Amino acid sequence: MRKAIFFDRNGTLNDFKLGEYITKADELVLLKDAARAVKKANAAGYLCIVVTNQGGVIHNKGITYSDVELINERLIELLENEGAKIDGLYFCPHYSEVESCDCRKPKTGMIDMAMRDFDINLQDSYMIGDSDSDILAGKNARIKTIGIGERIKVEANFCTYNVEDAMDYILKGEKNCPKLV
Repeated sequence: MRKAIFFDRNGTLNDFKLGEYITKADELVLLKDAARAVKKANAAGYLCIVVTNQGGVIHNKGITYSDVELINERLIELLENEGAKIDGLYFCPHYSEVESCDCRKPKTGMIDMAMRDFDINLQDSYMIGDSDSDILAGKNARIKTIGIGERIKVEANFCTYNVEDAMDYILKGEKNCPKLV
């Protein structure tokens, strides 16, 4: 079995303003520490899996399935250009107020799919994200959680301000790293 880091996309790996949707691939901008964090995870033998809610498809926010696919391809391309590799990417196009599904975080459907696809060991895996639904998805899947930023209101195993600090915490064996948020 393999260990994995599950990354949220918007606000964790790429720049994101709450309430706004990225609707075109050229709007996606990596956060300055994202590629370094993913490279560190790669070097440490972690699978890097992105799990992202993209309810704008169903919520009629001017984004289509193909737009989401192009945006996700752009994310992978930008990371690869900096030597970082994403092993898998899963997205939920559903919006909870419109239709029910098992994949929209905080549910665990995307994590469950990745676990089956990659034979992932939950005890050695982490969920890193910038929203309560990310942290709750990790908790619901019984993996360790790291919250990014000030929007986290539920208890995570660790909280910090950026994804590279989150990776440093993991790589230091979850010790000698002060809680920053």
